[in-house]
Parts: sequence; structure tokens; C-alpha cells
Amino acid sequence: MNNNQNQCDIVQDLLPLYYDHACSLASCQLVEQHLTDCPKCRNTYEQLANNTINTVIKQESKGVLARHAQKEQNAAFKAGVVIAGILLLPIIITFIVSMASGGGLGVFLVVTASMMLVAALTVIPLISSQKRILKCILCSIAALLLIFFFVDAMNGGGEFLYWSIPTLFGLSVVFFPFIIRNITLPPVLSDKKALITMIWDTLWLYLTIFIVCYRSGMAGMKTGSIVAFVLMLGVWLIFLTIRYLPVNSFIKAGISTFLCSIWMIFSNDICTFLIEHKRQLTISHVNFSNWSTDISFNANVYVIILIAGGLISACLIGIGIIKMKKR
Repeated sequence: MNNNQNQCDIVQDLLPLYYDHACSLASCQLVEQHLTDCPKCRNTYEQLANNTINTVIKQESKGVLARHAQKEQNAAFKAGVVIAGILLLPIIITFIVSMASGGGLGVFLVVTASMMLVAALTVIPLISSQKRILKCILCSIAALLLIFFFVDAMNGGGEFLYWSIPTLFGLSVVFFPFIIRNITLPPVLSDKKALITMIWDTLWLYLTIFIVCYRSGMAGMKTGSIVAFVLMLGVWLIFLTIRYLPVNSFIKAGISTFLCSIWMIFSNDICTFLIEHKRQLTISHVNFSNWSTDISFNANVYVIILIAGGLISACLIGIGIIKMKKR
């Protein structure tokens, strides 16, 4: 019993050196042989391995970083509250002046909505801990719509939709991808965010055309709808090619380049036919010795685009096919 205990004492004295690979070969063999037969020393070695200085430092570092992040978040929250309080001052002053002068609440509401827009861009990012961009965008758009609504009300009404719908369309083209990326959708729609974005922007484009034409007495509705259809047709074809065509990126790039070339060359002729029922093929007027007339100039440019686009497309598709064969 004493011999076993003495051997355990010796091995446990050697364990730190054994763990750091700082003992002799004979000592290493002694420790390894003893650890095989002694559960107590083996448990001691495992505890030593789990509580090394590197592990302790790593855990301490995580704690320091977490405390620092919490400290910074608290400071940002306090700064956001202070800024929000400062933004309340113009609102309160405007309210008092409006009530004292008997001028109504129109200016007060516009100022309030304007301060909300400023708060959306400054306070929301400071006091939010998650999805800051999403909250900032949504709050800014809501505040902007309130400004339109109150300004429209001050001027007699009737212009809110005319101002807001085109503005929302422009904002959605830029910000809707960020919004939908940060929204959790049902599983059946989680992999269709790009498709939803395209549908959303297309609907808003046609809604913008409708509201603009409706305000002007429906004039130009047919022209606007046809032009939008031809425009979005090219965009949709490129989108479907890039998103859903089961080929590599080089082939997708080649097909997209070819579609862009074809769209640029024939879109104007298609619009002319659909709107004016006039058949024309601009590219048929190509004449590189004559650049003086509009139709010959356009035809010459179209031919150059067609040749360049065809060559680039062929090269990209060829590279893509070679890569597919190698795989």
C-alpha cells in the first residue's frame, strides 16, 4: 500500500512536467504506465488538462469581452436616451407655440414626425441590441410617411398617395433586400426571399405607374404599363437565369450577358410595336459609313453591342462548359 501511495505521490509531482513535455523519457514512460493502472492519478491528470493556464486565460478573456460589450451597450443606451430627450425639446416648444398662437397642430405634427425620423436614424441604433438595421429602416420609413401625411393634411389633402407610393417604391428597391433578409419566414418561404423581393418590387413599380397616371387622368397608363412590362421582362429573365438555372456561374454570366444584349437591342422596337402598332427593326438600318442620322447611329451601336455581347457570352459559356466537363 505504501509503495503504491509513494508511486502516486511521485507521479502526481511529475504530472505538471509531463503535461508540459518537460520531463525525461524515463519519467514519461513511468507516468504513462502508472496512469494506465491508476484511476485516481488519471483523474488528477484530466483535471490538470482541463484547468490549464490557457483555458483559464481564455475563459477570463471571454468574461472581460462580455463585460466590456455590456458596458458599451449600456453607454450607447444612455446616449440614445439623452438624444431622445434633446429631440423632445423642439416638439415641446412647437406644441407650446402652436397652442399659444392658436395656429392648430399642423406644424407641431410635422415637427414631431421630423424628430421621429431623426430619432430613427440616431436613437434606434443606439438603444437596440439586435437587428438594428431592420429597426432603423422600418422606423425611418414610418416617420417619413407620417411627414408626408401631416404635410399633405396641412395643404388640403389629396397628395399623400402620390407622394408616398413612388417614394416607397424607390426605397423598397434599395432597402427591401435588407428587410427581408432579417425577417424570419415560414420554412416553405425561407429559401424564396429573392423571388419575394422581385415580386414585391414589380408590384410596387406597377402601383407607382397606376397612381401617377390616375392623378393625371389615366393618361399614359397604357404606355407606362407597356414600358414597365418590357423593362421587367428583361430583369425577370436575368433573375430567373441567375437564381434557378442549374449550371455554374460562368454559364449563367454568359446567358445573362446575351440576354442583356438582346434586351438593349430590341426593347425599343418591341415598345414601339406594342404602343404604336408600328413594325420596325432598327438593327436592319445598320450602315457603318453613316453615323449622321439617329436611326443609323442607333443601328450601328446595336450591331456593336450584339457582336460584343455575343463574343463575351460565347467565351463565358465555353469556359463554363469546360469547367463542368472537368468536374
